[in-house]
Amino acid sequence: MLWRLWRWILTGLLALSLIWSGWGLIRFAQSPVGGMLVDRAEAELDAAYTRALSRHASLQQVSDKIMQRLEETPRNWVALEGLMALAEAEGLVLPEDLLQAYQIAHAQDHSALARASTCAACAYDLRACTMGADLACGIGVNLTVAGDLLSLGRESGAWYRGNEVDQLDVTLSFIGIGATGLVIFTGGTSYTLKAGAGMMKVAHRMGRITPGVRRLYTRAFREGVDWARVPAVRSADDLARLGRADALRPALDMTDALGALRTHAGTRSALHLVGHVDSLSDAQRVARASRALGPRTVGAFEVLGKSRFLRTGLRLTQPLLDALAGLAAAFSALMGLLGNRVLRLLRGRRV
Repeated sequence: MLWRLWRWILTGLLALSLIWSGWGLIRFAQSPVGGMLVDRAEAELDAAYTRALSRHASLQQVSDKIMQRLEETPRNWVALEGLMALAEAEGLVLPEDLLQAYQIAHAQDHSALARASTCAACAYDLRACTMGADLACGIGVNLTVAGDLLSLGRESGAWYRGNEVDQLDVTLSFIGIGATGLVIFTGGTSYTLKAGAGMMKVAHRMGRITPGVRRLYTRAFREGVDWARVPAVRSADDLARLGRADALRPALDMTDALGALRTHAGTRSALHLVGHVDSLSDAQRVARASRALGPRTVGAFEVLGKSRFLRTGLRLTQPLLDALAGLAAAFSALMGLLGNRVLRLLRGRRV
């Protein structure tokens, strides 16, 4: 009698589990993203990255990354400083010989003579800038409205002469000048839009924008602005009103996300990271991670690598978790039924 009751209980559990898992799979299939992963909540981000760094940011791994960067020519001091900041934050005591090599390299690249020669070249042409000490010399004017007006004037002259117009530079200048008016199209602020536009202009001139991001801005240039009405523009508000919200939104969201990245990680760190951003999703996830990591952002990116860095900010969707839980419960109930059948067969043989 007891065995029969237990079998009915297991059968009922199996049926309920199958219904639960089926419903979970239906919810998952109908989810808006149609994928297995979604962004973590803000409260989860810091803990998730702390766990990832505790597993992957060992003394050996961080030391190896620093040595690799020291051997590059030219050296990427944004990445090196990010790795040193991460080592300090994680309480890692770096080997003495590595620290000496770092100090010698830093003295070489940051000497007065080295700065004088590289700084002048970078200030004259951003294409000559490296991710080193000279970078600060080339970014100042491009982060202001003066830089946007200079760009528009330069490209207007190119158009008048029949030369090729730098569409990406024009689009970013348009966003930068009209940031206050353009904010109505986004959930951000005029500050992050302006900050992002200025930084992306520098990244563009330095050749640090990926093809995917370039395509996004080029599409915004073609479809997002009513260029026929430009001659009638008399103010920044007039300029902002030329924008077509739907067509501009991806470029505005991208610029806003990268502006937030610059706010949380700093200009130089953001310029380093933008070279690894291939899509709007990448930009938004790196920006969210920087909010949790702050000055550790570049170091964490270097140690974890892009794929693991982005995955750490994600979690399984709730519908998929429900489906997996239902399948696990169904599997457990099924194993119970099979175990019950095996025990009955063994008892029958003994009799």
